Amino acid sequence: MKNRFLAGFLALVLMALCVLMIPAPAASAQESEETVAEPEQEAAEEATPSAPPVSAERPTVPEITDPLPDVDIHSWEFALCNSYNSRGWITCQRGNLEGIGIDERIREAAATLMADARAAGYTIYMARAYLNTEWLENMYLTTLWVCNYDPVLTARSFQGPGVSEHQTGLAIDFTDSIAYAANYEFQFEDPEIFDSELFAWLMEHCADYGFVFRYPEEKAPWYGTACHHAHFRYVGVEAAKFMVEHDLCLEEFLSLYDPDLVYIPDNGRLA
Repeated sequence: MKNRFLAGFLALVLMALCVLMIPAPAASAQESEETVAEPEQEAAEEATPSAPPVSAERPTVPEITDPLPDVDIHSWEFALCNSYNSRGWITCQRGNLEGIGIDERIREAAATLMADARAAGYTIYMARAYLNTEWLENMYLTTLWVCNYDPVLTARSFQGPGVSEHQTGLAIDFTDSIAYAANYEFQFEDPEIFDSELFAWLMEHCADYGFVFRYPEEKAPWYGTACHHAHFRYVGVEAAKFMVEHDLCLEEFLSLYDPDLVYIPDNGRLA
């Protein structure tokens, strides 16, 4: 893990140097970091990750007339963490699936989903599932540096400890490319998954296994960050089917039971 982090960090330093048009000196990573000058504002904007704008309108709880599922929203599968709602140090019941950490309580559901997808002729891997606090903290500090120490842009670009669903072990980033399998690189994204046959299959069948597509772009004011491609979250079959049927994200679903459970800034933005 340390080697992967070091490799990702060095690649990130080189990327920033290239964008800022500063040649990388033939020196150690530590010396290179010390010699980088403060970037101009325009260059800094080019070097930092981008994120779609978040609506300024504060979302409202949807009106649903159908009976709500008989579930306990305080149960483990509904653990809420997003850019507005931090859970601090999160623990999960550590399990393992195909060499990747995952909450043991969803291992069977995830394994069945992947087996059925493969039986249907699709290629599927897990890119990420459980991420521990140490890794998330290191990557958050790296993102903060790339974002010129702008905490708002950092929050929109990366979900660090306390706000990342991967810390719960209940979220999985799926991919159809072996190049992205077990991928723990900085700022991992697989945007091509949106146009893949696998993604279409997942969107049609994920609720049958208790999963939902976690970050639809039109729901961003509810969770506060940019859409994360291929990120699916376990909530249980009954809740998942209800959420898909009524086009609800997790925050909307929980708000139907307790409007005060989900915190959202008055303007619906990170800042």
